[in-house]
Amino acid sequence: MRRTMDCSACANPIPEGSQFCNRCGTSTEAKPRTKTSRIVLVSGAIALCGLAYLSMGSWNANRVGAAILHTPITFTNETQNLGAHSWRSVPVVLPYSGTLDITMKVDRGNPIDIYLVTPETLEEMKKTALWRNIQGNANFSAVKTTSYHRDAPIDRGTYYFVMRDTSLGIFSASGTDVDLRIGLRP
Repeated sequence: MRRTMDCSACANPIPEGSQFCNRCGTSTEAKPRTKTSRIVLVSGAIALCGLAYLSMGSWNANRVGAAILHTPITFTNETQNLGAHSWRSVPVVLPYSGTLDITMKVDRGNPIDIYLVTPETLEEMKKTALWRNIQGNANFSAVKTTSYHRDAPIDRGTYYFVMRDTSLGIFSASGTDVDLRIGLRP
């Protein structure tokens, strides 16, 4: 009497020693799980990026995909206008820990102060006119600068890049144009 086993795909009885099911053609040999799990992981990431693209648009979908796969992300690459004696914050939500890269150049206008702060520190900044005691991330701070480039490791989380023009606009420019690029790489 010949021994049989059942096909893992269609449950058809297969004679022992057969390499394939004689009904559906499925291999009877065990497959390594690592390749399958990688394919499933990559397929899942692609599907998630596709859903993000459909629901949020291509720009946000690219950010979601970059966060999942830990690829470089550009948060901001634009020119901002900052009035004399004013400040502006740019949100930076880091989906993973990595190297934050910030480049800033004043195209026209006054030198500015720069801070990278947490949401709690930003709330303090909104409440007080004196910023002497404000402590931002030491790796990303500068005073009266027109050209700035820093990159340093940082933990994932929410931060704000704050630009401040302390001039009064009387003997200085009434506004400042700032080219700003903020990115994250693994």
